[in-house]
Amino acid sequence: MKRRQLLIYGSYGYTGNLIAKRASEEGLDVLLSGRDESKLQVQAERLNLPYQKAALGSEPEMDSVLSQAEVLLNCAGPFVHTWKPAAEACLRNSCHYLDITGEIPVFESLKKWSDRFEEKGIMAIPGSGFDVVPTDCTAAYLHSLMPDATRLELAFKGLGGGVSRGTAKTMVENLGSGGAIRKNGLIKNVPGAYKVRSITFIDKEEAAVSIPWGDVSTAHFSTGIDNIVVYIAMPEKVIKKMKWLNYINLFVSMGFVKRYLKSRIDKQPPGPDAEQREQGRSVIWGEVENAAGEKKYAILQTSEGYRLTAEISIEIAKRVLNSDFKTGYQTPSSAYGYELIFDIENSEWIKN
Repeated sequence: MKRRQLLIYGSYGYTGNLIAKRASEEGLDVLLSGRDESKLQVQAERLNLPYQKAALGSEPEMDSVLSQAEVLLNCAGPFVHTWKPAAEACLRNSCHYLDITGEIPVFESLKKWSDRFEEKGIMAIPGSGFDVVPTDCTAAYLHSLMPDATRLELAFKGLGGGVSRGTAKTMVENLGSGGAIRKNGLIKNVPGAYKVRSITFIDKEEAAVSIPWGDVSTAHFSTGIDNIVVYIAMPEKVIKKMKWLNYINLFVSMGFVKRYLKSRIDKQPPGPDAEQREQGRSVIWGEVENAAGEKKYAILQTSEGYRLTAEISIEIAKRVLNSDFKTGYQTPSSAYGYELIFDIENSEWIKN
């Protein structure tokens, strides 16, 4: 019988380190892993946790680290490059798969593998962090208020904090690919900054722009709603720049441009500092509408995004380790209900 062990892959990145620290504080049986042994060793000594090097491209190395694990939490992005070998390793070793992606292609791909996970009696939940737990829980809650909803719009904003190098590099990786919405049940590729609207998050209206957030995929699975748009609050001058990028998509999608931008990112701070993570907050807004034109909305406040990712991904991992899971592909709310978000400190409805 397997030990109830959590394998954190890509543990030495900014977000992975926050997750590993949280797991250590929770006293979980954790094994750190990734392809860079020197970084693993430094981290393992700091957190007093065991580690084992493994490259995703090496089946023997991945099978070795997963043979005793119950759950894999993949923190190595961009996930469009890492989900497949990590998920294949989980299937070979009957190990549950979690990750913290927000990338639509990853959700859509793993959804197609649901039967494979179900046959093994294991679960796959991509998006076990800020992407997409709070928005997914908001979507599921709104659907419970209006089961006949035909349209869902979600939006979020950060209060304090910033983005990590890994998140920034994922954004660079997606440059030139435009946006995405769901229309009449299908994901539709659209230009970047396709839709702009004003949203009152707390006490004033703010501009928000549509982005290809993971809920374009996951919220449809969670709710069955066929028309979905996700927005992020942005200053209007930034939105104008986002629209301008549509005219140079071919240029910004070139490899040498992306390599240059990533090299610039490497010179930036790794991510929000401890004070920003502690003091920062995130606000989620959601609205549903049915065919009769009736509407309902809700506003959720949570912790700062990276702090929330560490807390909620470990909460989900703990549930799986305690045999609380559904087999096959799941979203956070399809597995645990919209109430999941309230197991995390600082999560509360502002308006519901």
